[in-house]
Amino acid sequence: MPLASLLAIHERESLYSGANAAIWHSHRLAGELAKKRAREEDYVATLVTDGVGILAHRWAPMLRSKGIYLKLSGVFCHGHPQVSFGTPPSRVELADLLVVHQHTKASRKSARAILLQAKMSTNGTHSLSSSDAQLQLFRGWPPFEFVSGGLAPGMRLLKEKGRGSRYALVHDGVAYPEDIPWADQCPWAVSRADQKLTADRSLARLLGDILLNRDGRPFQLGVPNDDWSRTIHELLKTTGQRTYKRANIGRGEVPRITEAFSSAPGLMLTFSQDYPFAQRSVSSRTSVLERYFGGVAKVQRGGEIPTYPSGEQSDGPDGGISSLIIETAEGFE
Repeated sequence: MPLASLLAIHERESLYSGANAAIWHSHRLAGELAKKRAREEDYVATLVTDGVGILAHRWAPMLRSKGIYLKLSGVFCHGHPQVSFGTPPSRVELADLLVVHQHTKASRKSARAILLQAKMSTNGTHSLSSSDAQLQLFRGWPPFEFVSGGLAPGMRLLKEKGRGSRYALVHDGVAYPEDIPWADQCPWAVSRADQKLTADRSLARLLGDILLNRDGRPFQLGVPNDDWSRTIHELLKTTGQRTYKRANIGRGEVPRITEAFSSAPGLMLTFSQDYPFAQRSVSSRTSVLERYFGGVAKVQRGGEIPTYPSGEQSDGPDGGISSLIIETAEGFE
């Protein structure tokens, strides 16, 4: 049974409002912490670290009442994988944020993902030049190759038609929801790739629809045999080797993965504990975190940062992409 069919209309709407709250609070925090004017990277950083704790608090109880377990994870990476395409070649970042949802039901798993490119906006629009290389990438997705970030070489053709990529508009400055005239009064909105970006839909609604399997582009789990799936797998794997650092909002470099019961500033990953992977009946390798990020070191607020095994260094190789990872599971009562 589809996840959405388990929820009444008012329950689905509460998922959207919960996402809206997480986005607004994380957005406000970035504005307050910024030593200089907050930039897209700052808002992404607080969304995927501080925002996930609020999102888990709002989503987990309702989903659990329907027999659905939830795990939310957020990763911030300073710097993005660069790609090259066209003749003469243009070089741009792949995206600012990767959102992934994996759902597990017994032995069956499905997954979907979306790439978001963020742009600041004061009025719910953002105009791009017709020659803007990022727009050319997102609007047409021509064959490209990675030129930084540690991903495998070679040309890739994603055959992407908009299900797995969108622009995100980020409200320039902190404002109360009643002062934000965008969709759902949310400080983040999404737009299709066009020369004039418009705040057509809130990011809160996009996140809720990805959770409900209504948005995002499916990708293959296991061994991928298409470029879209292979790229998502490689992005997750490379991101698992990165650290977290964003100086403008006072976030220093920390090891690649930590765990907290609530949002904790400075931690690379935060997520809820309401998930069945600790049960013997469920293999931990079904978890996105275990598969791509390795073992989880538990760190409480104010605790010491752990030393990782095998002489692993905390700075990691170049690469990675900021990510929001949503994992749900059902049928493990």
